[in-house]
Amino acid sequence: MPYPLGIPRAHLIHAQTGEFLEDLGFFETAAQGRTACARHADQMLTWTRSPDGLWIAECDDEVYHVEADPPEE
Repeated sequence: MPYPLGIPRAHLIHAQTGEFLEDLGFFETAAQGRTACARHADQMLTWTRSPDGLWIAECDDEVYHVEADPPEE
């Protein structure tokens, strides 16, 4: 079943090349996505927000991206 727009999705990207490494899936909330990324990295991650609202955490040569929660209506 396709997920509707606004459902946060997490990705793993190579920090130096920008190459897409892995799709970590869709999550009900951005917080769940960030938790899943920390589990995937097997360590705590420090998160920052990009100007466009994307959650970003760096881990060695990899970067985790989690889309923000949709605005509440």
